[in-house]
Amino acid sequence: MAELQPNFISVRLPFMHRYVLSGLMWLSILPALGQQVEADRKDPQNIKIDPQNTDCHQLPESFEQTSEALTAIGATRFYYDESIRTTRKSGLMQARFVSCDFKKGFLIVRFDGVDQVFPAVELEVWEQFQATADIDGYYLNKIRSMPMID
Repeated sequence: MAELQPNFISVRLPFMHRYVLSGLMWLSILPALGQQVEADRKDPQNIKIDPQNTDCHQLPESFEQTSEALTAIGATRFYYDESIRTTRKSGLMQARFVSCDFKKGFLIVRFDGVDQVFPAVELEVWEQFQATADIDGYYLNKIRSMPMID
């Protein structure tokens, strides 16, 4: 019976070439690492939360009034919940974004003392809103024209 031989050639590389090959290996796995980082960004806690730990499944599909939406949202535990507060007496006073799926959610804004609820707002819109230097301008130009619950 013939003995099986490995089907590769072992080559000893000079010292610096080993580092170059090692660097190329890291470059080949970086896209996979980037995908994991993107997944972590979508789920910041990286924890699977079962429905019994949230109330998302109990939210109605739509709301008739802002007060009804505020009551339901206030009583719900969400996967994602962040807010911004300012110390101003007018303009944008506070904003809160809540989401059940890390993709879309409700944006609750208090502007000039009036609460407004915007359903189905993309997470990216919230992130841009948080990052902007002019939150009033961003609200007036981008968010105010979005559909909201009356």
